[in-house]
Amino acid sequence: MTPDLPVEILADIMDHVGDWELAKAVGVPTSLPQPLDWTRATPTDFAVITGRLSAVRKANPSAENPLTKVGASLVIRFGYVNVLEYFLSQHHKMFLDVFDGDLIPIKASRHGRLNVLSWWKHGFEQHPDLIPPPKRGSIAEAVDRASRSGQVESLDWWLNCGHPFEYTEASLEYASQKNQIAVLDWWRKQHKTKGIPLKIGRAMDMASAQGHVEVLEWWARSELDPKYDRHALQHASCHGKVEVLQWWLGSGLPLIFDQEALTGATRHNRPEVLEWWDKSGLPIHYRMCDIEEALEESISPGNEAREWWKRKGVDFNANDKEWMKLQSLN
Repeated sequence: MTPDLPVEILADIMDHVGDWELAKAVGVPTSLPQPLDWTRATPTDFAVITGRLSAVRKANPSAENPLTKVGASLVIRFGYVNVLEYFLSQHHKMFLDVFDGDLIPIKASRHGRLNVLSWWKHGFEQHPDLIPPPKRGSIAEAVDRASRSGQVESLDWWLNCGHPFEYTEASLEYASQKNQIAVLDWWRKQHKTKGIPLKIGRAMDMASAQGHVEVLEWWARSELDPKYDRHALQHASCHGKVEVLQWWLGSGLPLIFDQEALTGATRHNRPEVLEWWDKSGLPIHYRMCDIEEALEESISPGNEAREWWKRKGVDFNANDKEWMKLQSLN
């Protein structure tokens, strides 16, 4: 490597990125700790990090010193086709063992390594005795992973590779969860231009839980009739996503909610969410017994939610009739 920047600056950049594998691959010193996955790595695993075959041969891969999953995953991540070719031709049994479960297409799709995908496709088409064709469900998993990682190029590759284009609801759910607007645009374009059916699933619920207002706005304007249920507002309440709740309120879409939004916010100690519901004017109800149970089951430290209910005027020492009564929050 002949960097234009001083090594010290590159090292600082790598440390800031927090990617130990990348730092090692490009040969930059790093103070990052070795990832837990690498604690049981073999000398062969460490040899493949730079992608140089001379280092791999020197490591002398064998049954006692094999390439393991952590090294195999790195080879795919960095697109080392030369290393894949080496293990295929020189250590075929090891190759089959470590790359089983269609690791190659799934990992390559996640990282956008089209060169690896093309190498793998050529291999199983021309030499199925050396590289097994994909198992049932593997293409769908690869496409789903590409969507989650924002790899539009991988999606294009799968669509045009000549094999059945398979995917599940997870593609759009993952893209929505991870705020991958470019991926959502890609799916909508393929739907409109090529008639590819969309499996929307719980995309808006996933976006709500993660606080992705941009994704929610995208779905609202998409003209794709996304489905959602009470979990959209419930998850936003549990995760403290007030901005999401506000978006739903002003979206013009029908709002679906029940008292679980309040008990969830209470259980997660979200007084700001309780305050939002109180001021929203929405007809939401609660039972004191449910609120007390949520407080007892609280999975977040602090008593802010309990104090909020007390300020609201809830008497936790009320009689049984009041305890079970369904009451309006506002």
